[in-house]
Amino acid sequence: MYVDQVTEGTQYRDLKSAVVICVLSKPLFPLQPELHSDFRLRDKSGQILTNDLQVHLLELTKLKVTRENLSQATPLERWAYFLLNAPKMTPEEIRKLFGDPEFVEAAEILEMISQTPEKMHEYSARMKLRLDEAARLDYAREEGIEKGREEGREEGREEGLEKGLEKGRLLGEIRILQEFLGLEQPTNDELLSYDLSRLTALSQRLRKKLSRRQQ
Repeated sequence: MYVDQVTEGTQYRDLKSAVVICVLSKPLFPLQPELHSDFRLRDKSGQILTNDLQVHLLELTKLKVTRENLSQATPLERWAYFLLNAPKMTPEEIRKLFGDPEFVEAAEILEMISQTPEKMHEYSARMKLRLDEAARLDYAREEGIEKGREEGREEGREEGLEKGLEKGRLLGEIRILQEFLGLEQPTNDELLSYDLSRLTALSQRLRKKLSRRQQ
């Protein structure tokens, strides 16, 4: 997860943390009472070298929270209780017991994917669509920034550089959104003639259109 982010031309400062969360139904360290174990790169004194590599263990059998005192539990304990007991509860019981939007959403997902294999495939496809969209927009931003640098250098002024960066970012984003939505208009040549306000308005319209399509 961590090393595979490094490619040719990548800066070390661009590396994102690699965090692993292991939810265990049996204790890995039975003599330790802690529900949550947090492993990072440390020296013997406990001083952390980096937060970039983390392994978290959640040992569900060590949970001390009950249904009666769940309202006083920490967020971590509430999630542990949910993971441990959700299979034995109906979606209505989960909504009533937890109430928080995150748990309600999790209950709805569990309800949906437990019905049929088709529902599971449908949910997986929708999640993949969201991930694809995020990846495309990230690519658009990178492409836009590079285009903006080129246009800013051509302007030759600090004000021109900032304007060029923003215009380039919007151009890259719009092109990716058009590709994702299957649109061919406006063309690249037409987009290059647009000013910042027009590009901004077009980007917002395309984002809303993509959002409606996913609903």
